[in-house]
Amino acid sequence: MKVGAFFLPTNSIVLSRTTIIFFAMLNTETGARETFSTQSYLGRAFCLCVLCLAIFQFSENTADPDLWAHVMFGEHLLQTGELMKTDPYSWTAYNYPWINHEVLSEAALGLAHRSLGGPGLLLLKMFMGGLTFGIALYLAIRPMARATRVLAWAFGALAVVEISFGFAARPQIFTALALVLQLWITLQIHRGRWLWALALPVLFALWINTHGGALAGIVLLFATAGATTAQWLARKFWPVAARPWLDTECSPKIVLVLWASAFAATASLLINPWGYELVRWLVRSVMWLRPEVEEWNEAKLNWDHVAFYAWVLITVVGLVYSRLPRSLWKIAVLSFLGLIAFRSVRHTPLFCIAALALVPPYLADVFARFRHHFERLELLGRQPGVQKILAAILCLLSVGILLATGTLHKERAWTMEVPRSQYPVSAIKFIQQYQIHGNMLVMFDWGEMCMWELPDSPVSLDGRLDTSYPHDMIAAHWKFYNDEPSPNTVLKIERADYALLPVHLAGGLTLMKQHGWHPVYVDNVAVVLVKSLEHFPKLNGLSKLMLPIQAGPEAVAGRVPFPDRPAPQIAGHP
Repeated sequence: MKVGAFFLPTNSIVLSRTTIIFFAMLNTETGARETFSTQSYLGRAFCLCVLCLAIFQFSENTADPDLWAHVMFGEHLLQTGELMKTDPYSWTAYNYPWINHEVLSEAALGLAHRSLGGPGLLLLKMFMGGLTFGIALYLAIRPMARATRVLAWAFGALAVVEISFGFAARPQIFTALALVLQLWITLQIHRGRWLWALALPVLFALWINTHGGALAGIVLLFATAGATTAQWLARKFWPVAARPWLDTECSPKIVLVLWASAFAATASLLINPWGYELVRWLVRSVMWLRPEVEEWNEAKLNWDHVAFYAWVLITVVGLVYSRLPRSLWKIAVLSFLGLIAFRSVRHTPLFCIAALALVPPYLADVFARFRHHFERLELLGRQPGVQKILAAILCLLSVGILLATGTLHKERAWTMEVPRSQYPVSAIKFIQQYQIHGNMLVMFDWGEMCMWELPDSPVSLDGRLDTSYPHDMIAAHWKFYNDEPSPNTVLKIERADYALLPVHLAGGLTLMKQHGWHPVYVDNVAVVLVKSLEHFPKLNGLSKLMLPIQAGPEAVAGRVPFPDRPAPQIAGHP
């Protein structure tokens, strides 16, 4: 067992129990004074533990399948200043229109990689994660009494587990930051600080060139304006007795500023290299269901997303049982993000970011309302000996988490890593060793890695999907992967020179049986097939009895570092 593995399973239990005791102490003026004066070390130990957990979560260093291409495109843009608008990487959609809607985020990834290699990419994602989490936590604790802020820190520990799920080194991390900035600006507007509204069009002009999540941000902005309008009308025309649960942060000026900001931000979406075409494509892309892509499927109630479901429950409890006035715009934002999070896993971090930023003040009121249930814990928690024990446990837990940050599921904690059990690392080395090149039939998840490692082999499909491939070509690949009947008029497999596919893929197993196709390399992850051995001199020199070369378990064991070398030049295959 690696160092730190013992501490992590107990982390949420210790934090939650400590929070209840801690909060029970803080619900009285005496408890607050004791905790933040003579016994302030307990509060500091608790916050330190939460920060260590955040570092651990954001330091996950497994490479995303799209990372190779994002770095490649970003470095090309930085080096040449050229924005490619047609595809130069595939043989199935060569010169097809390519709407690259992530140019600014790719420039940032390319700059980080060009400066520091793999460690630069890891530092960038950790910085973005820490900044997003820090702003969300700041927005939560700002309206709370000092004595109750520990609750925001505690639920921050729960939220960061799900938030970090969306913090691979990829453009989506910029949407997470943009979302929390939008919430910050919206809160300022509702407090009567009108000039903050001028930042919204600027934010969306940057956001639309960074990631497609800007479309969700626009929906949230209009939902905020509509909900605030409804709240103003309700407070104006409803009887006084029906209004107490509505927040008073609402006026005609706020309504007008929000609507003007929403339309100005929408207009700013057109400030991109493709203009209206990018916005139109984004709308179509959002409507396109992708059941084959795991992150676009619904969030199932399992251990991977238990933090998301817990936050949904916490949010409902906070909004229903709190005695504080509610803001309809906050309910609208949380409802919309909750709906899209249930629809696709990739949106669960966005919901948890918004929930962390907006819900803790309501939760603090709920805890205060039901404080009498924690009287025994309050008495227990006030004992100096108990406080010292809790502080010691939290410090030990912090040390354990930091040790796990550098050791758990990692071989090189300072850089991005590529697991051999997930990517065809050994199969690609075989292809390079035997100088196999030509049109490659490939699993889309591996396409962008192959674009980097095998620049002389145009791919059939990669993770860019509908940004650079027609829908019928993507559908033809799904049918091939699943070994479903499909006309050979779209994906013309006879044009492929070789294939790199998952070893147990149904379509790959069928391809092995077709005349002319020969498996030449097999391991527990991937298989390499060539159409004609005579086209590859180094392979042709091997005895047919030696093929396919069977790799042992070591071929898929361990992790390799993400390459630090510059991205390869564009092959430009016809």
